[in-house]
Amino acid sequence: MTTPTPNRAEPVLTDAESDVEVIHRQIVRELRDPEEGFERVPWFVWATVGVLVFWSGWYIGRRGGTFDTRTHVEYAQMAAPGATGDAPAAAGPVDAIAEGKRIFSANCQACHQADGKGVSGAFPPVVGSEWVTGDEKVLVRILLHGLQGPITVAGNTYDGMMPAWREALSDADIAHVATYLRQWAPNAAPAVSEATVKAERDAAAARTAPWTAAELGGK
Repeated sequence: MTTPTPNRAEPVLTDAESDVEVIHRQIVRELRDPEEGFERVPWFVWATVGVLVFWSGWYIGRRGGTFDTRTHVEYAQMAAPGATGDAPAAAGPVDAIAEGKRIFSANCQACHQADGKGVSGAFPPVVGSEWVTGDEKVLVRILLHGLQGPITVAGNTYDGMMPAWREALSDADIAHVATYLRQWAPNAAPAVSEATVKAERDAAAARTAPWTAAELGGK
């Protein structure tokens, strides 16, 4: 008679083991945490950047002006009062003092100040200045070509540089501002004509460097 083989009993899970298995099954089903890295930038982002760069270059090229210093001079490219399109402005008397004051305010006031007394130790005065009320040709030369190096004005010495205005201002502009300076009280010197400015411009047409006080006959 054959002894029957006993059946193997199936493993019985305890309550603790059942909980562990359930927890691990949940973990296996979960997605792993994302890792930091250098993700590829989408192509449409690069395309957008390229379009913006191209458009910016085109816009600056069309709207940026000439990038010339004259572009920023208030009156350098202004049409004459009353002019429309290419039609010439109506002829009329020009108030040299009023026009000279406007030009001074737009270009010279930042250094020589609104009262014309300059800044001590930095920018010389134009009111009470012997350089302004003296030889008109000297003043015109300074306005046209600028001035550099030490200069004595009203008993005080200044050592700086004044820019040239020959490219930004016309002969009439130079004459107006020179007249305004020479007749700015207490200054009481004669007016400067446009013909005088033209003659000085032509006489030193080849000059590129600013004048010095010594060249102009002063200190």
